[in-house]
Amino acid sequence: MSKFDGMIVVEGLRAGYDDGPDILHALDLRVAAGEIVTILGPNGCGKSTLLKAIGGFVPPRAGNIYINAQDATAVPVHRRVRTHHVGFVPQTDNVFTTLSVADNILLGARFLVATERRRRFAALMESYPSLANKRDRRASALSGGERQLLSIARALIADPAVLLLDEPSAGLSPVMMDDVFDEIRRIRDRTGMTILMVEQNAAQALAVSERAYVLSLGRVAIEQRAAELLDNPELAGLYLGAH
Repeated sequence: MSKFDGMIVVEGLRAGYDDGPDILHALDLRVAAGEIVTILGPNGCGKSTLLKAIGGFVPPRAGNIYINAQDATAVPVHRRVRTHHVGFVPQTDNVFTTLSVADNILLGARFLVATERRRRFAALMESYPSLANKRDRRASALSGGERQLLSIARALIADPAVLLLDEPSAGLSPVMMDDVFDEIRRIRDRTGMTILMVEQNAAQALAVSERAYVLSLGRVAIEQRAAELLDNPELAGLYLGAH
């Protein structure tokens, strides 16, 4: 197997924060083009650290990260967006509440020329009529589900090839949670985008994913097809932190 047999390839990744201990320990991960892959595991196992390392927010201490067959290990965040076409949606503080819906989305395209920015914004307004109807309102007036869609739309305006989602269902009602997961699958089906997400709601995330990784203590404990993982008796112990 070639090192580049994946849209995202992580090899031997070791990472942590500042002078603290390693959170990730020689971790390997692959996500093929057009796949939806979920990262599961108990709190503190390294899920968000892994996603932030791929997005460029946490510098690796060892190992390599390849995106679309290009070495992105030492590439800063802004270049991962522009050169490697990576979109990142954080779990918290993912909208600017004092700005309008339109201004929030346009922030994701500030590096584009004006004509292309307007074209992409218009296309997003067609795809998200609920946001279009509130385009001039402040983001603070949106529901939790609408804010999550807004944060996703801001990432999409840059036309990423890879979309990284950190806990997209966090704080949402069951109804809005279903809507967000349905939208994640629609994005992939419509665009062919590669999507890697961290989630606590295992069943809902696995239902829209092809594969999943379960982390335990900063290492991959299980890598399996999503449908098979739903029936895996090891999942409960690893996911709930029993191991």
